[in-house]
Amino acid sequence: MMEQYPKHILQDILWNFSEEKFPVIEGFRLALKAYNERIKAEPFNVDFDQTVLNTGRVAVQYEYWDNEIEDSIEPDFLLTADNGEFFTVAELLFKIHNTVQEKLKEDDHHFFEGLDLWIGDHPNYPDTPLYFLQQGS
Repeated sequence: MMEQYPKHILQDILWNFSEEKFPVIEGFRLALKAYNERIKAEPFNVDFDQTVLNTGRVAVQYEYWDNEIEDSIEPDFLLTADNGEFFTVAELLFKIHNTVQEKLKEDDHHFFEGLDLWIGDHPNYPDTPLYFLQQGS
């Protein structure tokens, strides 16, 4: 089943999870475009409305440092597409950002470097693709 999903997605998009949460997707889209154009020093022509995942649900796992226990934590979370069928580039990144921002805003690894598919079933989310959030510093 997981073979139907791309192994790597959104690796050509740069982002910084230390940005504040966005109340609406339009503000996020503008910030994402401006950020990529500033960093790459060239026009950012990604189609935000392109379908990036053809599924109504996706699980995402990421990592952050917890100062209280002095160890890294690897939580995962479930996202649901607004239309119940697929995620667009903007919707997926917007939802990931607003979910992980609080934990990653001061973490060393707060830069987005794409998503990698994990092959196998997640016990908490059967029949749902699981992607690892690739984070850079």
